[in-house]
Amino acid sequence: MKKLCHISTTKKFLTWFENDWNKIQKFLERHQLDGIELGLVPGYPLNKIPKEIVKGIHLSFYPMWIDFYKGDMAKVINLLGNQDSIIKYYGGLNKQAIIDSYKRQFEMAKQLDPEYMVFHVCNSTPIESLTYKFDYTNIEVINYTLELVNEVFKGYGPVLLFENLWWPGLTFLNKLEAKYLLDKTEYRNKGFVLDISHLILTNKNISTEHAAYKYIMDVVSKLDKLKKSIKVVHLNKTLPKYYFEQDWKYKLERYLRQKNHQRRVEFLKEHIKKMDPHLPFEGCYAKKIINLVEPEFCVYETSPNSINQFNFYVKIQNEALRS
Repeated sequence: MKKLCHISTTKKFLTWFENDWNKIQKFLERHQLDGIELGLVPGYPLNKIPKEIVKGIHLSFYPMWIDFYKGDMAKVINLLGNQDSIIKYYGGLNKQAIIDSYKRQFEMAKQLDPEYMVFHVCNSTPIESLTYKFDYTNIEVINYTLELVNEVFKGYGPVLLFENLWWPGLTFLNKLEAKYLLDKTEYRNKGFVLDISHLILTNKNISTEHAAYKYIMDVVSKLDKLKKSIKVVHLNKTLPKYYFEQDWKYKLERYLRQKNHQRRVEFLKEHIKKMDPHLPFEGCYAKKIINLVEPEFCVYETSPNSINQFNFYVKIQNEALRS
């Protein structure tokens, strides 16, 4: 198994490493990591990135995309406010914008020649994330995803891996849905990413690492032979019981009262981060999870706020996997 960390070409990461990929390579060597899963920001020059350290590409994610993809622009305008916001979010005014975006990312990925690409299978609006009343079922999201990926990913390229989330789409709670997604994907090289925090978030009562491990063990065991299709684990932790016990009606009212779009975005980011803070595992259960799943890659997908915290999180994950 290869150990990776997540790094993106966002301002945050590039500032930490002074846009110097030699410093990123030294960071990997210092922590005995085999490479990175790369989040690519469009426009970043690929020739700056040393191909040999890029083992995976994290494709972009539009959390609320199906209404736009269907052409329900009245609903989309209600969500985003105006055409300028729609263009900023999706890159255009019809579904071709999303298709073209993923086609460009696919071509960029092939230039960097990683071993895999990560694609999220999910749909949720901000209000749905606060009410848990969703317009689409898992299978509806999966079917729209299939239409999109079968249009975009053609021919030869890195392995396409579908990542689970806790909103409608791929959750891993239903083996038949997961199998259907793989079976109907026409792209030949395919499989799954198991994001640990995202799976934990399908159980609102988890408050300890031990409880998280027991739940993960139960869900993964029910996948049976499909477990072999999990090629990558995103190793991160959330213990959501306390946050889910809070009064979200008040949060919804705050969100709806806020008319400033940017403040709504900031409020939503705060809400998501409290659910999914991307913390490192600290105890023996990290190793137990990896031994259970037996992935080809383990990605330390945490969300540090500084380079010092990034070093600390990677150190903690290394120690947890050695325990």
